Order: sequence, then structure tokens, then C-alpha cells
Amino acid sequence: MKTFSSIRLGGARRRGFTLIELLVVISIIATLAALILPGIQSAREAARRTTCLNNLRNIGIAMQNFASGNGSRLPKLVGENSYVDGSNTIQYGWPVALMPLLDNAAFQRELLKDEGAGNQSHAEMHQTQLEVFACPDDPTNFQQPGGLSYVVNGGYARTGVWGTNESASGGVHHFAQINWLDGSATATSDTAKRISQSTGVFWRDVSGERSFVTLDFISNNDGLGQTLMLSENTDAGPWNSNLTGRLAFVLDVETTTAIPTAVPASGTLPDDRGMGIGDDSDTTASPPTAALATVEDQPTPATGTFSADRSQIGAPTRGRGLTWRPSSNHTGGNVNVIFADGHGSTLRADMNQAVYARLLTPNGTFYGQNVITDMNF
Repeated sequence: MKTFSSIRLGGARRRGFTLIELLVVISIIATLAALILPGIQSAREAARRTTCLNNLRNIGIAMQNFASGNGSRLPKLVGENSYVDGSNTIQYGWPVALMPLLDNAAFQRELLKDEGAGNQSHAEMHQTQLEVFACPDDPTNFQQPGGLSYVVNGGYARTGVWGTNESASGGVHHFAQINWLDGSATATSDTAKRISQSTGVFWRDVSGERSFVTLDFISNNDGLGQTLMLSENTDAGPWNSNLTGRLAFVLDVETTTAIPTAVPASGTLPDDRGMGIGDDSDTTASPPTAALATVEDQPTPATGTFSADRSQIGAPTRGRGLTWRPSSNHTGGNVNVIFADGHGSTLRADMNQAVYARLLTPNGTFYGQNVITDMNF
């Protein structure tokens, strides 16, 4: 009889990772992460930047459509729409005027209803976040109640108004605030108003008179493709505001506050730094003997040495609503913009500021500004 001896099959003992192997694997993973993460971050940044520009383009298209339905007229900076709160009429700015053209017609109807009488509270509606109005790269306004990242071209403003808290001081920016030394008795003369409105695109009504700036006006003068219409600003918003600094970017220029009836004895004309708009001379040459009736016909052409100072692209913030300039959190501080013809572009934060000043004006060349020939912004 055969007997079978039991055979013990002992499996080979599994060998684990050594410390050196583990460190090698970790270093490989770390290297791959270091290579991949910047690409992911860059892709996310590009996506946010694209979203910002797409929102801006949609608003630009809405502006064009508004003008098409209103005889080439663009919405007012403030006052296109309003609602009644008790005995007060509260005015809205341009964002509310565009809502029907941005798929928010029903929301606009609610916003324009009188306060009370069973209607939804306006304060509550003003907290609504509208995606088209906010840039993902804007920490002040993205996913914030009533956030607005985009502003319109409000032209030139005198130093005494630029950046002030309009609701507190009452210093409201409008075309009659600017004294261009046109020889008239008041800053609201027809010539002064035409010079002032030639510095920007969007204005509020003043003294019962409306802005005459339209897309046709721009097209017939400096050109739609060389006139800024929209930009980003991280200090803008909310969209329901009626304050200039929260709705517009505006170039600060040093102007006089009163129009003299004659040139001072010294022969020195005040420096309004108007970049060729009206008179921006500052000379001690032989003083003219006549009053300033023809000063608007003798502008000093703009040069390339202009500094926009606190209103230049990306200038340091002074607070929300107090920094009336283009700005963004994109790489290099460059900003997305839309021109009056609807095309989008990017302006460099370090661009020539004299060129930037000329991009704001829809009719600057008529008053002595140089023609823009270099389109490499």
C-alpha cells in the first residue's frame, strides 16, 4: 500500500515597496502635478477671461439692438427707466434699460412697478445676481448681490466731480459740468455742451436737455471702430445704481470751475488738460486783447505725453464707486473692452495714455485731437 506524504506548498512571501521606491513614486507624482497644475490653472483663467469677454459682447450686442430700435440712440447713462417709491421717483442706469434685450424682460417689468401696493420689494429684487453682468474674475461683483463688472464710456470729467460720492455730495457728472473755455457765459452754452459731449458716449439728462450722441453721430465723426463703448471695472456695481462711478469709466481732466470773460492780464490760460478738446493751452505769450469768443477754434493738438493719472487703466482703487476707470484681475491688469461698432478687444494696462484718451472721444478730432493711426493697443 502506497502512502502519500503531505506536501506543504508554501506560497512566496509578497515583497512590499521599499522606502526608496516609495520616494521615487512620490517624486514622479509631484513632478507630474507640477507640470499639469499650471496648465489647468491657465485653462481655468482662460475660461474665466472668455466668459468675461462673452458677457461683454452680449451687452455690446444689446446696446446695438437698443440703438436699432431707438433711431441710433443709445440708452442714457442714468434715467432711461425709473420707478416710484412713495413721493420719490428713483432712476435706474443703463443696465436696466438693456434687460429686455438680455432675456430679462419680465424682470425689468417687475423692477419698474411702483413700490408697495402688493408688489415685490425693490430692495429684494436689487439683490438678484444676473450672470451676464458679472465677470468670474471680479471678486467684488462675481456671485455677489446685484454684481456689475462692466461700465460704459462716460467721457471726460472735471477733477471736482471725478470720483466723488455723488449720493452724498450732490456732485453729479454730466456734460454741463465741464468748462471748455468756449467764451460763453455759462458752461451750458450750446458750444460747451457740444464740446463736452464729444468726449464720451453715455450721458444723463441735464437742465431738460438730452445727449445728442448716437451711433450715427460717432460713425460720422471719429468712427465706431475707434470709440470705446464698454469696459470692465472691478470697482463698479451694483447694476441698480444710478451713480456715475458704478456705471461708467470717466477720464479725469483738470478744468477750471468758472469761465472768465477775458484772458487774465498775465496772459495765462488755465490748463484744462483736455487732450485737444476745446482749449488745453497754458501759455504766457502775449495775451490776446479780445475775450475768449474764439478759443474753441484754437485747440492745442494732443501729444503723446499725456498722463491719465488716477483714471488710467488699472489705477489703484479708491473704493467701490469711487474709481471711475477700467480695471480687471486678468493677467497684467489688461482689460476687455467693446468698441462702438461691437467688436471686442483687450487694452493693455501700460498702453499709451494719450491714445487711450482719444479712444474715449466720439468726436475729438473735430476739436483738435490727433487721429489714431496705431491700432496696436
